[in-house]
Amino acid sequence: MSDIQVSEQDGVARVVFDMAGEKVNKFTAGLMHELRQVIDELATRALKAAVFVSAKPDVFIAGADIKEILGIRSVADAKSKALAGQECFTRLAHLPFPTIAVVDGACMGGGCEFVLACTYRVATDADKVLIGLPEVQLGIIPGWGGTQRLPRLIGYPQAMDLILAGKPVNGPKALKLGLVDACVARAFLPDELPVFVGKILSPGGRAAVMAKRERAFGERMLQSAVLRPLLFSKAESMLRAKTKGLMKAPHVALDVMRRTAGMTLEAGMGVEADEFAQLAPTWDSKCLVDCFFAGEALKKDAGSGLDLRAHDAPVKAAGVLGAGVMGGGIAWLFAHTGIDVRLKDIGWDAVAKGYHTVDEYNRQLVKIRKLKEGDAAVRMQRVSGTLDWSGFQAVDVVVEAVVEDLNIKRKVLAECEQHVREDCILATNTSSLSVTAMGEALRRPANFVGMHFFNPVNRMPLVEVVAGTQSSPHAVAAIANLCRRLGKTAVVVKDCPGFLVNRILLPYMNEAARMLQEGGDLETIDKVIEGFGMPMGPFVLTDEVGIDVGHKVAKILHQGYGDRMQVAEVLASVHETFKLLGAKGGVGFYVHDRKSGKRTYNRDIEQAVAGVQGDLNLTPRPMGEAEIIERCLLTMVNESARCIEEGVVAKPLFLDLAMVMGTGFPPQRGGPLHYADSLGLAAVVASLNRLAAAHGQRFAPCELLKTMAAKDERFFPEHAGLATPAAA
Repeated sequence: MSDIQVSEQDGVARVVFDMAGEKVNKFTAGLMHELRQVIDELATRALKAAVFVSAKPDVFIAGADIKEILGIRSVADAKSKALAGQECFTRLAHLPFPTIAVVDGACMGGGCEFVLACTYRVATDADKVLIGLPEVQLGIIPGWGGTQRLPRLIGYPQAMDLILAGKPVNGPKALKLGLVDACVARAFLPDELPVFVGKILSPGGRAAVMAKRERAFGERMLQSAVLRPLLFSKAESMLRAKTKGLMKAPHVALDVMRRTAGMTLEAGMGVEADEFAQLAPTWDSKCLVDCFFAGEALKKDAGSGLDLRAHDAPVKAAGVLGAGVMGGGIAWLFAHTGIDVRLKDIGWDAVAKGYHTVDEYNRQLVKIRKLKEGDAAVRMQRVSGTLDWSGFQAVDVVVEAVVEDLNIKRKVLAECEQHVREDCILATNTSSLSVTAMGEALRRPANFVGMHFFNPVNRMPLVEVVAGTQSSPHAVAAIANLCRRLGKTAVVVKDCPGFLVNRILLPYMNEAARMLQEGGDLETIDKVIEGFGMPMGPFVLTDEVGIDVGHKVAKILHQGYGDRMQVAEVLASVHETFKLLGAKGGVGFYVHDRKSGKRTYNRDIEQAVAGVQGDLNLTPRPMGEAEIIERCLLTMVNESARCIEEGVVAKPLFLDLAMVMGTGFPPQRGGPLHYADSLGLAAVVASLNRLAAAHGQRFAPCELLKTMAAKDERFFPEHAGLATPAAA
């Protein structure tokens, strides 16, 4: 069956993309082959124009088939694919009549490059319209002409914004940038499109449209041969500050635009194809593509194996227990997504703080023009506060976010259960306590699950959905569905101390503290870990999380897993003896200036370190970069493998994405298990055995790692044979 249908009326061809058996159109090898045939056939007709549209709702062309990108294994294969796509779109651009792309949905990557090769572009104002070149997020660059045609159309500054960040724009924004020639209301598209086509076919019509693409004098000067080097130098500085030089693709994309400025289109596309070909087979790209596929898979079932559609309980109203920073953030999230929310605490001062958090998050969006003042006011109206249980009979779900104490949570949840409907789902935002133990205090434990948000709620994309032993599949699936509605990525995990992310993260933070008390330099440890790609070092992270919170969770993990997670003595000392809280208290491992946002090393920590060294009779010794990375990262790897071994999460792919989303683990490294594969599991086991001999049995490799290493297996066998980067 054909994926492209062509019809003609009054000399205007209508070309419809409609891939058979697919929800979206995407440029597979098969569709590209058919498109070439269609273009060649159109070239033989005496046409006035050709209009390209999609039959898929909310999608024009989603982009190239990412599975085919994942399958690229060599530079030669990558270049062949790039040149084939460029050649097809060049044929489109050279048709002897005007072509019009009509974008009424997602138009990403190769789809965007296709419309750039058309003569004109018309978009609608529909919410689903997104036009962009997100390739750098997959570790590659646009390879079908995007780095060449986009700057020629909208200028280098705007093109850099789109290509280097990989962020799409909607219809109105695309019109403002000059990316499209018209933006019309979706409802009026059937009427407005013929008018636009008639205009460009009328005398002087094409010139009028083209005149709108003329850029202002100042912008033309900025892109002149004289000022262009300054433009690219500034862009390079900003990009390096953002990526720290760790993400290769954006820098390559910028370099391609710099090198090809002033070249002919044909010569520029040759450079683009060469550089695309160098990136596509790399380990970084495969890791980023795996992250993409993991996210898409989690959208379907959150790793639960359940049919989420069969448990899609509508949520019109919600309750939140506890109006602290987390509770206020959760209340904001509900209101932000159109859900009325009842915020309960034990005093009006506390409720007021919850309101303040909601307003603060709204203010942030207003400031960056992502939210209008009127919309912010509407969202505030969706939040109501209370000290009693009034209004809770009407809610569909309640999220508990009170103090992290098992007995208090059990008491609050048991009381709540008496004031909600029998079908109401209760969820706890605990970060480490047993969901099953909490459920034992309830009459309906089947309706109770964990719903662990990460702080800050408005920015962190991950939610752990924790299935207790009595949590029903319906409750688990309903909460996973709710996460999706809230714009979050949900991952279903097993109920165990620390669940998934904190169980892996806390030992890493604890190991950094052990290195500090052994003589390691605090600032050096943070700097080395940031150099590896983590968004912040372990001590900055400890301060941001809160030393008290980190210490409490570390103790819970110690109780759950024994000596391998014994709390580092210096962490206990800083919390229990020196009473430091971290960033929220202004002082922790660093001194935090709230006004400037700057932090400086807290030299008082040296007193805590010296005390621990004296108590343990430790002789301080310097530590090199290799040891810092090895001890911190292999601690993560070992615990990650244990989580797979124990079935805490369904797949290694989901674990790695959770660590990328929940901790900022560098996505170009894929996650702890991808990182283990890059080192080789035999090398990982050997290093862990060596560390265990030197530092204790907490480093002893788990059985799964030993078994897989002995069999020369990998967590991601599909990437066997790929060249991998060095460990650091």
